[in-house]
Amino acid sequence: MSHGTRPLEDVLDDFAESVNQEGTSVGALVHSFEDRSLGAVLVILSALLLIPVIGGVPGAADVIAGLILIFIAQSWFGKKGVWVPKFIAKREIGEDKLNAAIEKARPWAQRVDKLLKPRLSGLVRNWPARLLISVICAVLAASVFILGFVPFAMTPAAAAILAFGLALLGRDGLLALIGYLFVGGTAVAIWHVWGIVF
Repeated sequence: MSHGTRPLEDVLDDFAESVNQEGTSVGALVHSFEDRSLGAVLVILSALLLIPVIGGVPGAADVIAGLILIFIAQSWFGKKGVWVPKFIAKREIGEDKLNAAIEKARPWAQRVDKLLKPRLSGLVRNWPARLLISVICAVLAASVFILGFVPFAMTPAAAAILAFGLALLGRDGLLALIGYLFVGGTAVAIWHVWGIVF
């Protein structure tokens, strides 16, 4: 995968190719992600959460959040293969929905690629900074299981994961700062949803 001047659009191109070749079961998607950097995985999965055509499918948000947690854990332990239970691996998300989501995301990817540049690199380049981001993203992904009870409540969490993924992908510390701002929004959303649901 090329990471020149269009890192995000390259990720979408690769993902679209994987969808067309491997299929759209969760198992196929996991397989297509195995050789990608954590930043690319976070970008793709969080973008799917943000697009209503996918995030609105019953149970899809929980599956996607679970995949984010699996890949973050994989990055911590340095494992290449990811084991997913068969009943999850066989679940289909739908090729039409995924392709529609990719096409909806493409114009945004082109705009974001023009903005991505190495800035404030201390927030994303060194190992402690990247570990902190991965831990925060794991907490954000776990919060989706609670926030999913209320429509659109998981948007700040998904936006934060997307910003952190882009920060890792483009070595852009400014986007990491934006991600930290969305973390605050997620905390507020959890507070309100907790009061409504529990």
